[in-house]
Amino acid sequence: MAEKISKTARSSLGDKETHGGKQCPRCNTSMVATRVIKTAERPGGMYWICSKDDYREKI
Repeated sequence: MAEKISKTARSSLGDKETHGGKQCPRCNTSMVATRVIKTAERPGGMYWICSKDDYREKI
């Protein structure tokens, strides 16, 4: 039997580009909203992250 997925989870499974994703200002590819854990070099929190380069922008 398949597990029921919540409405919020279903909406987040779609294509991020068509659901209001953000474009990277450096390489113009789509960015993904991700929660980042605090490290010694960088603070934690919610960020837009580009998959091509390590560019991140605070939400």
